[in-house]
Amino acid sequence: MALELARLLRDAGYEPQRIQQRLATGDQLLARSPELPSYLRRLGDADELAVLLRLFLLGVPVSRVRFGELVGTQLRARLAEVGLLVHDGEVVHGAARIVPHDELLIASDHAGAAEAHADHVPGVHRPSVALAHLTVRGQGERALDLCTGNGIQAILLAAHAQRVVATDVNVRALAYAAFNAALNGVSNVETRAGSFFEPVEGEQFDLVVANPPYVVSPESAYLFRDGGMPGDTVSEHVVRGTPAALAPGAFASVLIAWSLDPDDPAERPRSWLEGSGCDAFLLHTSTDDPIQTATAWNRDLLDQPDVYAEALDRWLAYYRELGIEHLGYACLVLRKRSDGRDGWLEAQQLPRAALRPGGRHVRKLFETHDRLSALDSDDGLLGRRLRVVDDAVVTQDTRFVGGRWQAENLTLRLENGLPFSAELDPLTGRLIRELDGTRTLREALAAVADGDATRDTGLALARRMLEIGFLELDDHPDAVKANGG
Repeated sequence: MALELARLLRDAGYEPQRIQQRLATGDQLLARSPELPSYLRRLGDADELAVLLRLFLLGVPVSRVRFGELVGTQLRARLAEVGLLVHDGEVVHGAARIVPHDELLIASDHAGAAEAHADHVPGVHRPSVALAHLTVRGQGERALDLCTGNGIQAILLAAHAQRVVATDVNVRALAYAAFNAALNGVSNVETRAGSFFEPVEGEQFDLVVANPPYVVSPESAYLFRDGGMPGDTVSEHVVRGTPAALAPGAFASVLIAWSLDPDDPAERPRSWLEGSGCDAFLLHTSTDDPIQTATAWNRDLLDQPDVYAEALDRWLAYYRELGIEHLGYACLVLRKRSDGRDGWLEAQQLPRAALRPGGRHVRKLFETHDRLSALDSDDGLLGRRLRVVDDAVVTQDTRFVGGRWQAENLTLRLENGLPFSAELDPLTGRLIRELDGTRTLREALAAVADGDATRDTGLALARRMLEIGFLELDDHPDAVKANGG
C-alpha cells in the first residue's frame, strides 16, 4: 500500500526536479521551508501537484472541494488508507511532511509542529546528509542505525546491508521509520524501541551509524535535540558505547558535539576513546561559539521575539555555567581493531564546501594511515613511488592586468570524495608534476628540490597530500619490487 502511494505521488510529479522548478527552491528541500508566502504565490492551487505540495511539503490546508476535484481517485484513497489526511470542516490538512530526496520519499512531522509535542520527528537536516556522505559502506553487512529518527540512515544502509536494526527512544520516530521503509520498498529494516544501546545490548554489527541528540542544550523539550544529559555527555556516552557494538574490523560513523579547547581541539573525543580498541578519524565540520549555537538551535522562535530572547539568555547562561567558550561539531569515524589494542585518533578539518558521497575516501584515509605507519622511517617513504590520484584536478587562475593575461594561483582539488582543495606554491606545483608513479619520492624531490631544507619541506608536503588523499602509494608490482617489497 505504501509503495503504491509512492508510485502515485511520483506519477503526479512529486519528485525533486519538478518541485524545484515549481517553487524555485534550488536544492533546499530539506527540513524547512522558510519562504512560505512566496512559495504559495508561485504555487497556487490550480492542479494536482500544487495541491499535494501545499498539503505535504508546505503544511498548508486546501479546501475539500479543490482536493476532491484535483487529486486522482486512487491517490486520494491511498492517502486516506495510510492516515495522511486530516479532515477539518471544509478543509483538508496533510498529516505529515513528505520530502523527496533523490530516489527516496521521506515522511516526517511538519516543521512548525515542533511546538506541539516533545516527540516531534523532524525531516532530513543537513547533518543527516553529512552523516550519509561520511559513512563507510560495505556489502552484506549487519548494520545498526542508532537514534534513527525518521529512518533515513536505516533506509540508505538497507541498500547494501543484509539486515538493519534501527533504534530510537521515540516510538513516533520508529513509526515514521517503519512507514518510510515501506514507502521506499525496503523490507530489511527492523525497528526496536529503547534508549541508545539498550535495544541491542550484547550484539555486534559490521557497521554502526548514529545521529544522536548531541546538541549541548539546557533544555529537555525535544527528544530529537535534547539528550537530557549535562554538557556534551550524550556525545561521550555514544562514543564510549559504540566500540562494544562493533565486530572486529567494523566501522562506525557518529555525529558528535563537544566542548572544544582551541589549543587541542580533539582532546575530549580522544579521551572518550581511551581503551576502546578503535582507530578513529575526527572529521571536524565546524567550530561555533555559544551565541552561534544558541541562535542556530532556537531559530524556530524568531517569530516570537520575547520567547526567543528568553531562550537565548537561558542557553548562554548554561554555557557560562559550564565554562564552554567553543563548541566543536564533527563526524567521528571509528574502526574496530582486530588485535584489541588501543588505537589512534587523527583529526581532519573538513572544507566548508558542500559534502558529497565520501565513504570510499574515508575508508582510504584509514588504509593510507595504516600504510604510512608501516613505513619505519622517512627513508621508507622516500623509497616509495607515489602518484597523483585519478580524481585530482589542477586548475590555474589568470587575470587580465596591464593589457595582458597573467597566470596566477594553481589550485589542486578532488573531483570526488571529500572536497579537499589546496593552493599550490611553486615547489608543490613542480612536485605534483613529478609524482606520476614512475619514480620514487626521493627521485622526484631530487628533481625539484634545492638543498636539504627544500627536500624536507617537500617530504612533509608529500606526506600531508598522502594523508588527505591527493596522492597514493603506487602498488604496481614493479614499483614494489624496485623498493624491496
